[in-house]
Amino acid sequence: MLIADRISLQIGAKVLLDEVSLALHPGEVLAVLGPNGAGKSSLLRSLSGELSPQSGTLSLNGRPLPAWYPGQVARMRGVLPQSSALAFRFSVREVVLMGRSPHRKTHGHARNLAITAQALALTDTAHLAERIYTTLSGGERQRVQLARVLAQIWEPCGEWHRYLLLDEPTSALDLAHQHAVLAIARRFADTQNTGVLAILHDLNLAALYADRIAVLQHGRLAAVGTPAQVLTGELIRRVFAYPVSVGSHPLYPERPLTIPHMLRRADTAGRENG
Repeated sequence: MLIADRISLQIGAKVLLDEVSLALHPGEVLAVLGPNGAGKSSLLRSLSGELSPQSGTLSLNGRPLPAWYPGQVARMRGVLPQSSALAFRFSVREVVLMGRSPHRKTHGHARNLAITAQALALTDTAHLAERIYTTLSGGERQRVQLARVLAQIWEPCGEWHRYLLLDEPTSALDLAHQHAVLAIARRFADTQNTGVLAILHDLNLAALYADRIAVLQHGRLAAVGTPAQVLTGELIRRVFAYPVSVGSHPLYPERPLTIPHMLRRADTAGRENG
């Protein structure tokens, strides 16, 4: 498992995480929800090793995270940030091939190219392989970066489980590709026993694809459980400060469907003045 145990993170006077405990299990999709500033990205950046909490512990596959060599971690954990800046004129194929860097001593160039091609095909970006990365749209870049991260953790690591951390992976995508990306995450969890953590803003996407949902509020864990357990009208109103109705998805009755209420002009004015 990838485990955060009572981690707290503070930058200056601002508390970003306050004793958050959360475990990502192999083979599950865990969606992390919360309003802006709730600590979602701070949690992911802590799990990815980018930020070091002031207290609490992080562990990966039974060992403290700092006990692993960086090369070992790179083969077990892939991270897709919100945005990936790249100013050089690399082709899309070269960008995705970068994900194979941790495997260059153990795999030949032909094998790494073959996995790159498979990752491009899976993310519907094979037709972009010869394009210069900097000429792509935001959504195309996001899918190419996903292909890079998938190529990084494409193969099993012996007895070690793999984990995929996605920070708002659907934010720049159209409807079809939002579902395609989460279907890929779902597939990796189901067929590769990979643990997937995805920060999402769309409650209904989370309800449709996640096994569990964790909700953060003011840097604390407000709720964690199955979509049906977590996505209640009361919790959503309390955490997101917005009225909703919650029913069952017409095609997947075990999955909740959140329906926002339309605010009247007087309600909107009251929220602005309040």
